[in-house]
Amino acid sequence: MGVEPVADVKFDPPASAKQEDPPHEAESEDHQRDHQQVEGVANEVPAETGHEVVHRCAQDEGDDELKRVHNEQRDHARQQAPPVPPELTKDSTHEDRGLYSNGVLAKGGSVREIPELIEAYVADLKKRAAIKSAAVEHAFRRVSRHRLLEGFYREDEQGEHQYGTTRFAWRKSNPDSPDPDLLRIVYSDTPVLTRLSPPSSTSQPYLVARMLELLELEQGMNVLEIGAGTGYNAALIQEIVGKTGHVTTLDIQADVVEQTTRLLKAAGYRRIEVIAKDGAMGHAENAPYDRIVATVGCSDVSSRWVEQLAERGFMLIPLQHGAEGFDPLTRIWVEEERVLGRFVGWSGFMSIRGALESEQRLSFEKQEQVSAGPPQAELPVVSVSEEIERIFGRTWNERTEDEQARYLDFPLFLAVSGWDVFWTKEGSGLWHRRGGVVVGKHKVLVHGDVSLVQDLQSLCAEWVELGRPGHADWRLEFQRRADAAELPGGEGTWTIERKFSTEVARLEKP
Repeated sequence: MGVEPVADVKFDPPASAKQEDPPHEAESEDHQRDHQQVEGVANEVPAETGHEVVHRCAQDEGDDELKRVHNEQRDHARQQAPPVPPELTKDSTHEDRGLYSNGVLAKGGSVREIPELIEAYVADLKKRAAIKSAAVEHAFRRVSRHRLLEGFYREDEQGEHQYGTTRFAWRKSNPDSPDPDLLRIVYSDTPVLTRLSPPSSTSQPYLVARMLELLELEQGMNVLEIGAGTGYNAALIQEIVGKTGHVTTLDIQADVVEQTTRLLKAAGYRRIEVIAKDGAMGHAENAPYDRIVATVGCSDVSSRWVEQLAERGFMLIPLQHGAEGFDPLTRIWVEEERVLGRFVGWSGFMSIRGALESEQRLSFEKQEQVSAGPPQAELPVVSVSEEIERIFGRTWNERTEDEQARYLDFPLFLAVSGWDVFWTKEGSGLWHRRGGVVVGKHKVLVHGDVSLVQDLQSLCAEWVELGRPGHADWRLEFQRRADAAELPGGEGTWTIERKFSTEVARLEKP
C-alpha cells in the first residue's frame, strides 16, 4: 500500500526556547507552517527557527485509498490551521545532567526529595504488578518524569480552558525547579494532559509499565513509537534497549515534536530520534524494527508498519474496538505472510490523527453529550438480567483492578460483534446508531430506541452460551480489504471492516 510522501521535520531548537503559556494558546505563524509541513505541504521555514526540514521525494507505488485519505487531510490542513532485561549500568543511555543532584526542593518550610518520590512511585507500580522485570524497574528509576514537562492541565471547575464538557486550569512547571505540589501529581499513577486541542498527554504510569513489560524489550533492539507525547515513553524504552539500541518516535504535531526534542536533549537523551510525521507512514529510513508500539488508539494496522517490521519482531497496538477509550492492547506479528494478532491487555487512548483517523468512532465528546441529555425512557434495573447488572451496574472507578479486567470481557465481545460500548457518569452500556442503553446502579436509561434493551439482553445471553470468552480466547487475522475474501470465515468467526483492512476474530482457547 503506497502513500504520498510526507515531509519529515527534525528539530534542533535554540536552548533558550521555553514553554511559558498553555500550548494551544501560544499559537504562532511558525507553528502553523510547521503543522502544515507535517501534512505534506512543503512550506519555507524561517532560518531563525533552527528547524531542519527533510523533504522525501520518492513515492512508493500502492494503495490509492490510503493516498486519497492522506491527500484529503493534507488539503484540510491547508485550509484550517490547528487550534492554539539484564541489569543496566547507571550511565548506560544518557548523559547524567544532575537529574537527582541535590534532590531537595523546599517551599513554605516543607522539604521533599525527588528520589523519595520516585521510590514510592516505583514501589506502587511493583506492588500492583505493573512493573515485573528488573529492566523496566531500572528504567522507571532512571527517567525523571518531571524533567519532560513544562506544564499540564488539571480538572478545575473554575478553570479558563474547556475540553468537551470539562473545564481545566493550566499549571506551569519548571523542569529544573518544579513545584513540590506538582511533583506529587507527576509521581502518582496519573495521566497528565499537556495539550487540549488537539490533545496530547503523557500516559498513566501503570499502563506505561504494563506496555513496556508486554513489549519484551532487550538491549540492542530497534524500536519505533507512534505518538511521541512528552517523550517519557521513548526515554524509558531507550534506557532498556541501551546504547546499542535505537528509538525513533513519531508525532503528527510539530509543536509537540519541538518541545519533546528540546526536553529530551536537556534530560540527556540525545540519541532518541523525534520526527514530525503522520505515524501511519512509519519511518522506513530506520527500519526494520524489532518492536513497533503505538501510544494512541489506532483504527487500523498500517501496512507501512507491517512492511517495516523485522522478521521476528512484533507490534503492540491499542486497536480501536468500539467507542473512543476502548482500545484493547493487541500484539500483532507476521507469520508466513499472514498478519496475525491476539489481545494481550487493556487500554484507553486518545485517537490517532492523520491517515488512520476514523470519523465513525463514538468520541468522548459524543459520549458526554449522550449522557448529558434527558433519556427517552427510564426503566427499573430489573429490566435487565443479573449478569448485565453485574457487568454494567457500577462505574469504572468503583471496581478493583482485577474486577476492571474481568468486566471488560463482555464489552470486548460486544465490540467484536459490531456494537459500541460507552461509559457515562451514570454507568455504562450499549451504543448503536439507534441510540444507547446505560445500566446504572438502580435504573436503566434509554437514549433512543427502547428495543436496544432487548438487543443487549440477547447479546449477553450469546456471550454466556459461548462460555464467557475473555480477551485471551480470541485469535485475529488482518488482510487488506481487497484481499479479504481469502480470510477464513464460518461459524465461530466475527468480521470487523476497518478503514483499510478486514479483521477476522475467531474464538480459540489458548
